[in-house]
Amino acid sequence: MERFGVAVVGVGNVAQTVHLPLLTRMAGVEVVAVCDRVGSKARFVAERFGIPHALSRLEDLWAIEGIDIVDICTPTDSHAEIACAALEHGKHVFVEKPLARTVAEAQLVAKAVAQSNCQLMVGMNHRFRPDVTLLKSYVRRGELGTIYYIQASWLQPRQRERRWLTRADISGGGVVLDLGIVLIDLVLWMYDFAPVRSVHAALFRHQTRLVEDLAVATLYFASGSIATVECSWSLMRPDNLYACNLFGTRGSGSINPFRLIRYVEGEFITLQPHGQARLPAARQYTQSYLAEWQQFLNALRGHVAPTSTAAEAVFRMQIVEALYRSGEERCEVLITPTPEAPNASAA
Repeated sequence: MERFGVAVVGVGNVAQTVHLPLLTRMAGVEVVAVCDRVGSKARFVAERFGIPHALSRLEDLWAIEGIDIVDICTPTDSHAEIACAALEHGKHVFVEKPLARTVAEAQLVAKAVAQSNCQLMVGMNHRFRPDVTLLKSYVRRGELGTIYYIQASWLQPRQRERRWLTRADISGGGVVLDLGIVLIDLVLWMYDFAPVRSVHAALFRHQTRLVEDLAVATLYFASGSIATVECSWSLMRPDNLYACNLFGTRGSGSINPFRLIRYVEGEFITLQPHGQARLPAARQYTQSYLAEWQQFLNALRGHVAPTSTAAEAVFRMQIVEALYRSGEERCEVLITPTPEAPNASAA
């Protein structure tokens, strides 16, 4: 099996709780270095996980031998700069969502990918949840008929330790770029990245001052299908609600928990989940990270097609920017098709 050397840039929460525990145990991977602008933190994390190199300057990373992949786990404002630098130095890139703060930044990265011989994957791990992949398989086989409506929600109490998310100069926005972009990706992926005709959004600031903490949006597709997306840090509920419901001409499906309903000979039939789709929510979450990294490594080996690409990220950011404009102007905003719009990609 081909072995890949990985450098993790940014050793904050997602790196220490998800990426490093996963990568240091994963077959075919060796974590060669960690890099963080706080050198003491990089050294602590390197010692904790048994990683040979700890750096505080990105420039020093390129002199280390054996690095094939740069895993970017920094705040969003540095994603584009680090990704472009890694690609210019011939490294493959895995970057946590979102790829960038703006369409322009995302296009800059997409151009760097096109000019390199390397691959880039954006960490949209929710595509790889076992319940989501099972639901997608039913959609792909046409067993729910034509999907004409998707409803997706993520309502979450705000995590106070991640205050940089409320600074638009760092994060690019509020809850739309934190939780909403995951839902937008899920909707676009279920619809095979079909063209979006227009969007409409209502944005609110109940507990935040500079960015939105609640968004309710509608995406209108050129085919006539629609999707609604709601995401919040501030709705008064004690727990985390994550859901996606699909409605088609022959049935419907939902996740978290998984459920599939078919209409057969005048009766509704509920299909039960099987295998990993039965896993509890926490296990679905951790399994999704393992599955997306396996997908990325298999793409690098040439076994599967790349997915969650920079081109898809540009398309997502075009939707996001249109939603922000809609919320500010309180009107429906048309989406102008671009040549870079992705076709369907399999995960």
